[in-house]
Formats: sequence, structure tokens, C-alpha cells
Amino acid sequence: MSEARNTTAPGTRTEAAKPEIEENSIGPARRRAKAAAAPSPSAQPEQSKPATRPKQRDAKQPVPEEVRRRFVQIKGEYFFPDGAKAFVDRGDRLTTRSENTEVVRSLITIAQSRGWGEIRVRGSERFRREAWAAAQTAGIEIRGYKPSEFEQSRLARTIAQQSPPASRVAESPPPPKDRAVAGAPSKTSEPAGRSRGLLVGTLVEHGRAPYRNDKKEAMSYYATIETSTGERTVWGVDLERAFKESLSKPAAGDLVGLRAVRQEPVTVKARERDAEGKVVRERDMDTIRNRWIVEKREFYLERAAAAQTLRDQSIDPKQGARKHPELLGTYLQMHAAEIAAKQLRDPEDQKRFVEKVREALATSVARGDPLPPVRLKEHAHGQERGERGSPASTRKSRDREAAPVRG
Repeated sequence: MSEARNTTAPGTRTEAAKPEIEENSIGPARRRAKAAAAPSPSAQPEQSKPATRPKQRDAKQPVPEEVRRRFVQIKGEYFFPDGAKAFVDRGDRLTTRSENTEVVRSLITIAQSRGWGEIRVRGSERFRREAWAAAQTAGIEIRGYKPSEFEQSRLARTIAQQSPPASRVAESPPPPKDRAVAGAPSKTSEPAGRSRGLLVGTLVEHGRAPYRNDKKEAMSYYATIETSTGERTVWGVDLERAFKESLSKPAAGDLVGLRAVRQEPVTVKARERDAEGKVVRERDMDTIRNRWIVEKREFYLERAAAAQTLRDQSIDPKQGARKHPELLGTYLQMHAAEIAAKQLRDPEDQKRFVEKVREALATSVARGDPLPPVRLKEHAHGQERGERGSPASTRKSRDREAAPVRG
């Protein structure tokens, strides 16, 4: 992953002595006043104002809730739950060493919430390209990147797919975000792909079928669940993988929980039909696909107990890992977070950082999210550094590690 060196916003001075400034960045575009013919001395100070930097960065500028939930915040710095730094909020500028698509989109979301109608991007080509695409989708003008004709065409197709369904031709497979849940009430405030809710009920059946049982549509996958409010059928291509990789292997008649844990960008074939419903052509379409988990009720109860163990700071990590071997990788993440916290000068910030990481990881465990896998070689290395344990307990831990960890 490349690291770019140009990050200062327009009208600012390059500070070569501060390496943290040498990053990818996004900031509001500032227009310099063009020199007029024979400007008067009294007008000079007013011309220089747009190019000057605010005397004090506003640390209280808004950060959307969806971004704050995604990262661990310590003052103006935002971290991934494993302790890796995602980006820095400098008030009038957002900087990062990452080219991660999720990070870039988060920066654009922040820019949009702050009313930055036009922004300037600096940094690596990939970062600027990702920022350009995200900004255009959000309706933000951007400086610092010139897209190719192919990129412009692809973005136009993506934006077209986000227009209201009535203005688009019929398409298949399932629409973006797998929002369709047959027989379920519409929840416009909580899209299915981002819902943290768990659909609980008795599994009636699951299998492959044309989407919504329409023979004209492409093959998809469904799960029918009998809930306390009635029968619900959920459609999603990824459900087939979710059932195959399920750790508890639910069958018809079992009490199960179904949840969309995250969304993944994919390219699918969209069908265009004529007035008679015949397919006239197919084209590639960029969309979002839900990634699902489906497990028996007992699985979620075990995960809840494991999350409670992780939250309990009185429980030693080795003791917690023996009680819940599936948490071994999570405890290693906690250890990494504790090491990362030492980079913070203020002891209170260190403590706050570790606490936030612990809570974020515990919440993820309780939701049933995939747990970080642990390589046996890495585990053995940890034993050599001082993690004492009997051979029997080590074998038991290794035997159980593979079962609870989902990729």
C-alpha cells in the first residue's frame, strides 16, 4: 500500500518537521481571490483571508453517528478495534495513511455532514480515486483528481442504480442491500443490510429458488422462519454460504437467529427487459450484497456468555481463553490494543482507548460476528513468551479454536 506525501490543504504551509502531516487528506476547497488590477493596500488583508488557516481547529465539528460507531475515538484520532489507526480529524482537514475503502467513505460522510460542498484531496492515486467516486456519489464537488472516461462511465451506471426503482428497467438478481423480506413490515429507518437486530424464530425451510419465486428472475437463496408475528421469508444469495458455514448447523424445526453482519460490494449481471418481459440484454451492475450468519439459539447464548467474560476485567485473559477458547484471537486483539494505547501520552487516554476497544470487541462477539482466527504457530509463540498452561489445556484450546471461528 503506497503512502503519499502531499497533504496540506489549500492556503496552508507545509510543515516538513511533522511526519504525521505526510498522509492522504481531505479538506474543504478554499478559493484564493484572484489578483485584481492595481489592488489598493486596504484591500490586501481581505484578499489573504481565504488562504489563511483558522487560528484554532474546531474539535467539536460534527462526526456522524454511523462513523463513530464504526471506529474507536480518542480525541481527534479514530482507530479500528484492533488498535490500527484509521484517520485523524484535524477539524478543517481529515488525514489518513490508509487507502481502505471503508475509511475513505467515512471521510466523505464526515465532509458531507459538515457541509463541505467542494473538497480538495491529496495523496496516493488510489486514495484520490476512491475519494472522487465516494464524493461524486454524495453530491460533493472534488478537486485533486481527474477521472478517466471509463471511471466516469462506471460511476454514472452506479449512480443510475441508486435512483428510484420506478425510473429503472427491471433487473435481476436481487436489488441492492437485499432489502426484501417477504411478509415483513417495511422499516425505512433501518435497512436490512445495516440492521443490528436478530431475526429469531423456528426455521421452516431454506434452499435455492428463483428470486421471490419468480421464474423470470435469477437463482437466489431463501430462508423461511416462523416468528412470533408470523412467517417471514428472507432472500439473499449469501444465505447459501451462511448455512454451509454455520457452526451450529441448524435444521428445519430448530430455533434459530438470522442476522446480516455486514455488506460487501459486488458486481452482478443485471437483465434489461422489453415491454413484453423478454430479456433484451445483460450488463454488469455494481451493487451491495449482505453477508449473513445463521445459527441456533444456543450459539447466541454462548456468545453472550463469552462477551460477558470479555467485559469482565477481573478475569485474566488466560483464564477467559480457557473458559471460552473461541475468544483466544479476541484476547490477542485486546493485547494489541493495549500495546497501541501506549503510544498515547495521557494515561487516562490510554485507559479510555483500551476500554472502548474492549466494549467494541465484546459487542461484536455478542452479535455473533466472525471471530479473528488464530494461527497455531502464533499461539505457540505466545506460549514461549510466557503464557503458561498445561499440555492438556493447550490441546483442548487448539481443538476448539477451529470450531467457533467463522471466516
